[in-house]
Amino acid sequence: MERNYDEILPDKLIHLDKNTALLDVIEKRMERSEKRMELTIRRMVKAEARLEKSEKRVEGFDEKLQRSIVKQEQSFKDQKDFSVAQSKVNRYFIDYINSSNQK
Repeated sequence: MERNYDEILPDKLIHLDKNTALLDVIEKRMERSEKRMELTIRRMVKAEARLEKSEKRVEGFDEKLQRSIVKQEQSFKDQKDFSVAQSKVNRYFIDYINSSNQK
């Protein structure tokens, strides 16, 4: 079987050219995809930084809230203690008045 290289070579060159063109298209798509991925990563990094910043602010608010709760609980305890003492004083005076009225 005799090969006709004059026909085979141009066919191979045409296929090679088509493959090269397809490879160029694929490379361009990959470059665009890589750029999109890079932009997405940058956005994610910025979003993460904003999230961390807001978390720090929330932690500050949490600390203030905890201090406020502790102060409020102490205030309630102080008011309760004062109320108990006032009740005892009132009971003493009521008992004193009742005992002086009976005499």
